[in-house]
Amino acid sequence: MTDDTPEARRRAFRIVAGGELRRALPPAPVVVDESLRTGPPEHVVEDVSGGPRSLAPGAPPSPGTAPLEIARHLRLGEALVWWDAKAGFDLRPLAWIGGISAAVLLVASLLAPEFWQQPLSELWRPIAVLLSPMLLWLVREQFSQRSILVTDTAVLEVPRRGEPQRLQFSAVQRVRRDLLTGGVVLTGKLSKVRVPAALVDNTRAAIASQRKGALRSQAERPDDPLRFMG
Repeated sequence: MTDDTPEARRRAFRIVAGGELRRALPPAPVVVDESLRTGPPEHVVEDVSGGPRSLAPGAPPSPGTAPLEIARHLRLGEALVWWDAKAGFDLRPLAWIGGISAAVLLVASLLAPEFWQQPLSELWRPIAVLLSPMLLWLVREQFSQRSILVTDTAVLEVPRRGEPQRLQFSAVQRVRRDLLTGGVVLTGKLSKVRVPAALVDNTRAAIASQRKGALRSQAERPDDPLRFMG
């Protein structure tokens, strides 16, 4: 059954010059020129993290966009230059320590077979001493897990547990090796920032990118035999 309403008849015919009625052509498909598109293509999901990226000229690349749990420690208007986190355990040194310990036990077995004939109450002590470096390394790796942020004016430490520490570049009084993390510790009058060994080089480079060309008198320079602050 066809629709015989005036509107249907008007759509079915078109008027041409001379008043002649002709059957209307079917509508053509709409073609959109891709060059005229102003927005992003549909169904495209962009990775907001972006992977490694440089946040400031001369600064080392950061892993990506800083997570909210550490970015919230930035002050209003403070520019983030670089950040990274020490996470997980580096087990490669443990393999070396374990191999050396096994070699020592093998030599002890060859030179003194009676070593293994001791009662367990006596045997565990020398073995514990031999394997103690592995335990100390695991403790250091656990303690080193933290995030380091370098801004245009300061360096921040955000540990997994405990309060974050902030130290302005101009407030650094002393730089020393850190026995707890294997990296360095920056000491100021009111705060102390520990940088784990895995993040020392990039932290130094990020600080240098912001202090490049800064002139300071000898009295203003920190006690820094490591030349960490440049």
